[in-house]
Amino acid sequence: MVYVSAWLKCHHPAAFTAALLGSQPMGFYAPAQLVRDARAHGVQVLPADVNKSGWHATLEGRSQGQAQRERTSGGISREPNDDSREDSEADRTGDDSEDECPGPGGRQPALRLGLEQVYGLEEAEAERIVAAREAGPFRLPRDLARRAGLDRAALLHLARADALASLGLSRRRAVWEAMRSMEKPASQPLLEDLDDDDDAESEADSIGLEPMTRQEEVIADYRTGGLSLTDHPLAFERERLAARGVVAIAAANTAPEGRRVCVAGIALCRQRPATAKGMIFLTIEDETAAANIVVRPDVWAAADHAARRAAVLLVEGRIQRRGAVVHVVATRLASALASATATRETAPEASSPAAAAACAGIPDAAPPALTALPRMSRDFC
Repeated sequence: MVYVSAWLKCHHPAAFTAALLGSQPMGFYAPAQLVRDARAHGVQVLPADVNKSGWHATLEGRSQGQAQRERTSGGISREPNDDSREDSEADRTGDDSEDECPGPGGRQPALRLGLEQVYGLEEAEAERIVAAREAGPFRLPRDLARRAGLDRAALLHLARADALASLGLSRRRAVWEAMRSMEKPASQPLLEDLDDDDDAESEADSIGLEPMTRQEEVIADYRTGGLSLTDHPLAFERERLAARGVVAIAAANTAPEGRRVCVAGIALCRQRPATAKGMIFLTIEDETAAANIVVRPDVWAAADHAARRAAVLLVEGRIQRRGAVVHVVATRLASALASATATRETAPEASSPAAAAACAGIPDAAPPALTALPRMSRDFC
């Protein structure tokens, strides 16, 4: 099983990631980390969209031979017949080959995220969207709601997740249109065929909906789907964090043995194995890399509840290197969203005033935009 999984990840990273996304929830890895790893290995990842996505993630841009075989086999890989052997050979040896480990930048089909990534959307609703789409693409939110039998709540989930982008609508405009839709499908049958889209457009334009900033878009992505294909939330706070003594995780991972560092990241996983004598193991992630954090029982006990369960965690500690494996052995944990009322006197001695400010949660240490992030971690302790 380990060999097969490793082979698939090496030779078919897009398909491997799609399968893992369809198996959520699972283990320590959330969709955001699976997508990040796929992109690092050269896979183009496309957003969930009502005109292009199924319920689960799918592959786009496969070779003609692959697509034909999938159409005739119901999506199941089978031995090609005589008529398809030429295409099969082209798949193995031509420009579309996936039989050699592609590596970063290698040729792979694109991975289209499924509608399962839209928080709040039910699978039955997604199935109705896919079925209704066979008659042609959706043009407007009202068209989508009518043909797929979606109520206002479902339409709002899609709009807030920016899954209506192919309709030519910005996220805020899509939310506006969704709010104008009927609360329940077919609740006003006499108005179903009334085309008031021009009036809706002029009304929305008259309100003057401000475009979202890039940072607002990323935060909205995380709140509505748990990941963003645009950027990482901490990328927008890097200058602020650096001024407080917080280093990027990629830089910390190259630091020498014993170096004291302070890092910040979204908490991905917390675990306390029964055989680890009370040790806690955390994984956090910023826009540059992920860090493995080792927390001794006394350090964990000294941290308050907000730090233990923080969505964004600040960690002060020392670098421990064991070959290619790098850990930060924590000496202090704090929430990046901690109250600004904490004082310097409440913090233990740190390596520098800047690092102490970053890890103590004193005024200006907690980036305010991060307060909108949901908790993302998989906790096993």
